[in-house]
Amino acid sequence: MKSRSALPIVLLFALVGLLMNPAQAESIAPPTISPQEGGTYFTRMTFHHEKDVHQATNFSRGAVWPINTEVRLVSKTDRRHGRMVLERVDNGHRVTIQNVPRHTDLNIDELAARMLADEPTPIERFSEDVQRAIRAGDLRMGMTKEQALMARGYPPTVHTAFPMDSDTWVYQENRFAQRTIVFEDGRIVEGRGLR
Repeated sequence: MKSRSALPIVLLFALVGLLMNPAQAESIAPPTISPQEGGTYFTRMTFHHEKDVHQATNFSRGAVWPINTEVRLVSKTDRRHGRMVLERVDNGHRVTIQNVPRHTDLNIDELAARMLADEPTPIERFSEDVQRAIRAGDLRMGMTKEQALMARGYPPTVHTAFPMDSDTWVYQENRFAQRTIVFEDGRIVEGRGLR
């Protein structure tokens, strides 16, 4: 009986949350899973790689693997911070994902869960412009936090005093340059070079 009386209160708080911040109202991200070697998955975000290596710092340099790329998890190891090898189902191209714990605050299993899903993310719910930007790994003015994560992944936890729930995120563009983006009411309103 107690749980029934609590339900209206929970629903009220959820409704207030939607009214206060509609940009963060509903996540479209697939459920989090525990990817296993040999399994076939979909990428949860767009990421860049150079010379077939992606550093989990999420630099914006090199070739792009767009969100929803179907991949096979070839291997996953914890040795020396952890790494995993992904192979594209469509062409057999392999990329090694190197965990950088001081940037991710994750172990390799947690990083795999952050990067891979059992089903594609339904980005077709967004405008064509936002879909193109996400697939290209580009941030755009007006994107929600979730859309920014789909386009660029998580900003590194080092080099910034701003937590993920703040309205300021700092991405490493490469080893020497950073990009700060600012959110207002859950949407990007400021960022160098953004349109």
